[in-house]
Amino acid sequence: MADERLDPEDYKTLLNAVLKQAIDDYIKLQHPKFRNKKYLKEAFTSAVELFFDKEYSFLYLKNEYDEELNLKELITHLLNDNRGDIALLQNHVIEEARAFWETKLIRTIYIPDSFVYCGHVYSIHHTDTDEASIDYKNKIITLNKKNDSESEEEFIELALTTCFHHEKKNISIDEIETISKIVFRMLKINSCFTGS
Repeated sequence: MADERLDPEDYKTLLNAVLKQAIDDYIKLQHPKFRNKKYLKEAFTSAVELFFDKEYSFLYLKNEYDEELNLKELITHLLNDNRGDIALLQNHVIEEARAFWETKLIRTIYIPDSFVYCGHVYSIHHTDTDEASIDYKNKIITLNKKNDSESEEEFIELALTTCFHHEKKNISIDEIETISKIVFRMLKINSCFTGS
């Protein structure tokens, strides 16, 4: 510890707070919308580096040899032994981030009035029921267009089903559901697709 004036329990409290803040930054700053200021971008980058860069060390937190502290040493100090496992911590922050973002309502896509794929133009109609459908003959996609993640994800599923139909690809309903969930999760957290 660099500063001998700091009580060991206070130092442990400080390390615990640093780790909790890094976990929070890693989880809650994953979406670019929440990193709209420079310090938030830096906090997110630092959290990612802390958990996944083996060379990362703290500039102002020191170990007992007055060297920059790394994550393994931080965990060892907090637990008072060597049983801390970096891989378990990495898996924990990934799972916590996934669980956090699964429940967040973030406008991901706008359900358009028409959908175009390979020259085919489909009208998108609203229904108050939860029964979605695709009419390939009349080129109509019907779904509940309420503003929520379920409707957005359902639109992606219907759009992909339409695309596979026109590509003459025999994809099972289960496979399309899986692919649409993956695509929706990707779109939801990255916010990098403008559509313009």
